[in-house]
Amino acid sequence: MSTWARLVAEALPAPERAPGPVERWSVRPGEVGARVSGHEVSLIRPVAGEEDWERVCAALASQPVFRGPSLDGRLPVESERVFVVVGLPLVPPGWGPLAASCSCAQWRSVCGHLGAVVEELGVRADADPFVLVRWAGSDRSEFVARVGAAAARQDGREGPDAPHRPRTGGADPASAAVFWSVPDLPALPEGLAEAGARVRASAPGPLLDGLPVFDRRT
Repeated sequence: MSTWARLVAEALPAPERAPGPVERWSVRPGEVGARVSGHEVSLIRPVAGEEDWERVCAALASQPVFRGPSLDGRLPVESERVFVVVGLPLVPPGWGPLAASCSCAQWRSVCGHLGAVVEELGVRADADPFVLVRWAGSDRSEFVARVGAAAARQDGREGPDAPHRPRTGGADPASAAVFWSVPDLPALPEGLAEAGARVRASAPGPLLDGLPVFDRRT
């Protein structure tokens, strides 16, 4: 069975682990920090925005297999597929999206001190997956509240005092219907304009192929 520790290890492979304990461990939005064998280590990732969290929480609320655990403050490892489809992976896919630093003298590859922090991150994520949620920019209480609000909207239980949310084309951008649809493609980065036609032609297929299929029965 997959675990968060395994996901972390597979996504962020490290060739070795430095000996010694991981000390002064901390997790805050966007950064994991620690001290390993006297060296300061930092893993910095992009922090998700409000709209990203609304979308992923609405998607989780739309699936019975995830709604209950999410509302109970639990996060099954299988839910990572939904996070990935939304574009908000809790475990970054490789070292590329990260700004990883260590105060040791090894610059050309991932050092053992980074490997030790990644291993510790996996262990802590197995004990409490919301370590990864905090790293991505939220926390347990905010996450549960967002899933609860999305569930209420989907069930038609949103009260008159609920905050106003902008509508796009008559659909709530945080709704399950919008999540399971194919979104408009973002503008290409400068310098890649010549690839636009090819990207636009090929992108919807892989996106649809990646959508998880779960039981929609209530």
